[in-house]
Amino acid sequence: MPYINPHPHDLRLDVWLKQSDNRLTVPDDAELACLQEINLGAVDVIPEALFFRRQDGQDELWSAGLTHDAPGKPREEQLASAYQQGRVAWAGSQGTRATGAEILFRALTAARHVHVRPVGYLEGPLITASAHQRIVGELEAENERNTREAEAQSQAPIIVMARRLGLRPKPAGASPSAWYADCPGKSHRLMVSSSSNEFGCGYCRVKGGTAELEALHGQRR
Repeated sequence: MPYINPHPHDLRLDVWLKQSDNRLTVPDDAELACLQEINLGAVDVIPEALFFRRQDGQDELWSAGLTHDAPGKPREEQLASAYQQGRVAWAGSQGTRATGAEILFRALTAARHVHVRPVGYLEGPLITASAHQRIVGELEAENERNTREAEAQSQAPIIVMARRLGLRPKPAGASPSAWYADCPGKSHRLMVSSSSNEFGCGYCRVKGGTAELEALHGQRR
């Protein structure tokens, strides 16, 4: 059996469809990988259709956030009323089509685990109910392990500083040293590393160590 890399080096993600060339209608030749329900971070639970496409040695995963009444309707009607759709993950082809779909589904789910979480499986065919349950379960177990390891680093200087400033730091689960904290004076969160004692906010385009975090908090009070 050929080796299947669950983390291909050429994997690319555009989870939030920030690139305009990925914000496209799902291609006609993309086949349904699975229909699932996702939790949008306490905002809502909606159905999401994931489509798989293989061409010229590349696998692609396309996502479409659907309306609540979409399941059961023809594909054309589902996509016509979708909230958003586009290409969210792609990599070199590996194994069967089902294997390729599972690899990209795992990468997508891991990348957006804090903000979007699968809460139900509706139908396949490429990603089966058992494969969906296995992948989601493995990722949840990994997040729990990372959270426990991160909590053991809760006295890292930058975590202590974030706590003192009232920024409510908490483990992100993405890695043993990944934390989230409130971005000072803003409604979003920033990333904190307990191993390097650094923070970074992609929205505000700021980063630094404990001194910079304290200074940022002081500027925005």
